Amino acid sequence: MKVTQLELIEFADEQDFIVFGKSKLITSKMKSLQRLIQRGLLPKPKWEGGKFLAYWENDSEIKEQVIWIDEKIKEGLSYRQMKDELESEKIPQSEGLIAEDLILTIDDLLQIDYDNSKVLFIKVKILYILGKREEALKILQNLETNCKDNKEFLFFVYDKMAHIYHNFDAKEEELKTCQKLISLAEEMEDNEKLGAAYCDMGNCLRDKEMDKAFDYFQSSVELLERSDLLGSAYGSMYWIQQQKGNFSKAEEYLKKSLEIFIKSNNKRKECTSKANLGVLYYKSNQLSEALKLMQEAYHTASQLHDLDGEAAITGNIGKIYMKRGIFPKAIEHFRQAYHIASQIKNPRAQECWLVKMSKVYKEMGNLKKSEFFLKESKKFEELSDVKKEDKKQTVAISY
Repeated sequence: MKVTQLELIEFADEQDFIVFGKSKLITSKMKSLQRLIQRGLLPKPKWEGGKFLAYWENDSEIKEQVIWIDEKIKEGLSYRQMKDELESEKIPQSEGLIAEDLILTIDDLLQIDYDNSKVLFIKVKILYILGKREEALKILQNLETNCKDNKEFLFFVYDKMAHIYHNFDAKEEELKTCQKLISLAEEMEDNEKLGAAYCDMGNCLRDKEMDKAFDYFQSSVELLERSDLLGSAYGSMYWIQQQKGNFSKAEEYLKKSLEIFIKSNNKRKECTSKANLGVLYYKSNQLSEALKLMQEAYHTASQLHDLDGEAAITGNIGKIYMKRGIFPKAIEHFRQAYHIASQIKNPRAQECWLVKMSKVYKEMGNLKKSEFFLKESKKFEELSDVKKEDKKQTVAISY
């Protein structure tokens, strides 16, 4: 979708924004627009042959940025303060910088041995951390073709592919990959790998076939007794019990998973269990406990550069603020969750947090902004294989 300079100004006028000024003269508004571009608050638009108006390709992002600027103007921030805030958001965290450096090192190694599957798989893992999931998936698809004879390695390839398809909400591809994963684990006669494959299949089915998914998780528990993957199985079983309203059973499973991950020093999954326990307390209206756990989990997720975790956790923190009626804080967190979800191309999460922003603005009585975000959310429905009635309002974090 494209939006021209004039369409962007019309959009702001319709929403009664002050970002381009109150003057009715288009020249005055165009000067305000150019000033924002020069100050780096809006990206430079593209031109079609120099004969037509300049345009931006992603209209939802550029409109959302205009809304953000307008809100900062109302808060009394100067252009310099806005620019500083934007720049601080763009600075990569140390883990991201390390990952980028590792990619360069790996590319150097691949120049020496371009068909080194193990090095390519390491590159996939790092691309995944950086949120470059499409690039990672292409490498995995090539590895699947080239490593058919190495079952041990192929299992890891299928496992990572299943996780990426799950992030993309590509349910058909995820299901096929999980079926391959289970067949391969059965061929290898490896109980731990079969338990892990059952967990992946359970996560794939949990939205549409909850009881069948629970059976897969239950079977995985029997296979994973001596593995810390048992914590993942319990963590996934919590989600189903929560959806059924069995909060005490859900809490029991979550605390089991948290205990396992603390004992094994698995910080990433310990963070996930804490965040999901926060979700459970949120649904039980224990908001102080929920916020404390969520903030602890977010701190860990940001240190680990876990983008999936950051998006889900900050969005759920927004829900806590929304429930408390602290709407500006809620909007701030929903917006951050949406931008991270956009970075990792998770359409379900993008839609969810746009809908939440729409609801907050409706609660605030700002129907124009509410309608805008609701309309933007509709663009992501067609990108998801999950039917609308199957979608859950709470975005929990997968193990």
